[in-house]
Amino acid sequence: MGMLGNYIAVGEDELKRIRSGEIDIFDMNPEEHRTLDIDKSWQAVHYLLCGDIDDGEPPMGYVVPIRDENFIENGMEFGAFFADAEQVREAAEYLDSLDEDKLKGMFDFGAMLADEVYPIMDESDGDGFFEYLRDYVRKIKEFYKETAERHCAVVFYVS
Repeated sequence: MGMLGNYIAVGEDELKRIRSGEIDIFDMNPEEHRTLDIDKSWQAVHYLLCGDIDDGEPPMGYVVPIRDENFIENGMEFGAFFADAEQVREAAEYLDSLDEDKLKGMFDFGAMLADEVYPIMDESDGDGFFEYLRDYVRKIKEFYKETAERHCAVVFYVS
């Protein structure tokens, strides 16, 4: 099955309640929120955009916001992370500046293999893996664009 990356778009007030522990993200009704499942691509997308497995400079570090300062304590093994509405807007603008050529120029399959980026395996095909990531970056780009237009925040978690 693996570790799957998930986004939930939430309002700023709801984000405050999630961060304070008043709301558990697993008690939220997914039908009431815009969500996005990015399969196992989350760490590789973050690495593609930031050049590292975690943290990452803004605004690219807000796309898969696995940054210490964006951590939400919630008792999960991997935890949850957030990007507030302003960070979502910055990430959406950054993503809008990326086209396939830029992404391809950022893609270093050898470095990803050497750094053991999840979910790459030694037998993975570099071209096929780039296509997998490109497709998820497109989905994330659309998700962030719509979320920014609604002035919402996101919560990201791995299940």
